[in-house]
Amino acid sequence: MKKGLYSIGGIFILLIAAFIFVLVPALAGGAGQNRLPAYGSYNGVPIKFEEGTEFYSLANQAVKSMEQQGYSFNADYASFFYSMAFSQAFNQVVGPMALRDMTNKSGWLAPDRAVDRALINQYYNESGEFSQALYNATPDDAKRKYQEQVVDALTAGRSYEDLFGSFASFGKAKLYGLKRSSAEVEFIRQMGSKVHEFEYVAFSMKTFPEDKTKEFAKGKADKLTKLNLAVITVNDESKAKDVLKRISNAEITFEDAVTSYSTKTSGDSESGKITSNRQYQIAGLLKDPSKADELTALAKDALSSPVELNNGWAIFKCLGDSEKPDFENADDLKAATSYIYSHEKGVVQDYYTGLANDFVAAAATSGYNDACAKQGLTKQTTPSFALNWNNTTLVGKSNVEDKPELKGAMTNENFLATAFKLGEGEVSSPIVVSETDNILVLRCAGITEGGTAKEDADRLIGEEIANADAVVVNSAIQNSPKIKSNSAEFMAAFTGEKR
Repeated sequence: MKKGLYSIGGIFILLIAAFIFVLVPALAGGAGQNRLPAYGSYNGVPIKFEEGTEFYSLANQAVKSMEQQGYSFNADYASFFYSMAFSQAFNQVVGPMALRDMTNKSGWLAPDRAVDRALINQYYNESGEFSQALYNATPDDAKRKYQEQVVDALTAGRSYEDLFGSFASFGKAKLYGLKRSSAEVEFIRQMGSKVHEFEYVAFSMKTFPEDKTKEFAKGKADKLTKLNLAVITVNDESKAKDVLKRISNAEITFEDAVTSYSTKTSGDSESGKITSNRQYQIAGLLKDPSKADELTALAKDALSSPVELNNGWAIFKCLGDSEKPDFENADDLKAATSYIYSHEKGVVQDYYTGLANDFVAAAATSGYNDACAKQGLTKQTTPSFALNWNNTTLVGKSNVEDKPELKGAMTNENFLATAFKLGEGEVSSPIVVSETDNILVLRCAGITEGGTAKEDADRLIGEEIANADAVVVNSAIQNSPKIKSNSAEFMAAFTGEKR
């Protein structure tokens, strides 16, 4: 399961990392750091890219890590990579700020003994022993800085532990944190305990037979007629009326009006001629598509009255006769196919649903395998998987969607409901998987026990429950109204300085 800002326990690593100030060449020496605007803020506190700040340190660490992974900050995508690094650092800053905010509202204060225990680690020598000499050599302002950082870490960690537990435990149970009941774990385990395996055939809707295309398109010939039109587009009706009046009074030609007045949202930028000129395409520009019939009826050189578009207004001019389609012509046939897929996709779906129903009937008579052979269909098999909406790790994530025809199936309610109602050996009705443009017919090949073993459930499922809880909290933090981002302005200033 994807985690948000922190993984379980990861906050302590994150907080400790904030104490380490590493200056990476990729960000070093940037001109005028003090002139950069704040990257954002938390609860009104600005988060600035200034040396000595947590944000500065974490951004440098992010860049260094990305460089080690092969990202180049001197290449074409440098700005994008910098943006990734700053975004990561910002999230790492505001997360602990939000946790500290939660703790401070409770009135909790870091105990002196806890602070001292954490601080003493700062003065260990290479042998792992406390060094009085190292302590004495540390300037007082550095000691105060270390203490502030430890208090911040403990304060954020307090709310984190209250939510998710600590590394310390009593027996097998973590101290603090949200608890889970054995009944909850067992309920989730049972959800993934029955796994199903399916055979399936797929009817791809990505193509439509040429003869069916011609047959259908003949009844839509008017919509596929080519209109020979030019257009002037303007923002409002009054402007359209004024331009039409000037053209009608011979004060300006249509062609000059295209150059002088048109917003050119449609048509050629110089002549205004419309190239996507099938009747249905032009109807798609109009607020009232039925007015396309009036444009079709225009005589050569005639102008339309102002026509309202979906966005603005237009004056059309007829440049010549319209052309009826000939579906033996490759361009007209291609246009017919495009029209069917953009406006009449149900025709394709109905055709392939009919083929799928024929297959279901044949499978009922002669068996699934025999029906595949007779119809020349390739039978495929799914991996075993449980009923698991959105394929979560809580129930047991599967790789079923690695099959190209099954992409999106784990969030397809009809697919899941139809599939998991099948008994062993039963064949489904046709299932539309629109994400992949396929119609599937399934056969349940087997139902077996699977999922997480009962003896492993508390450990494995318990961890997933905790991770799910963390994702929810992280999401709440990221969507907090207290967090304000100014990333666009910051990056514009930063990349300008880096050039």
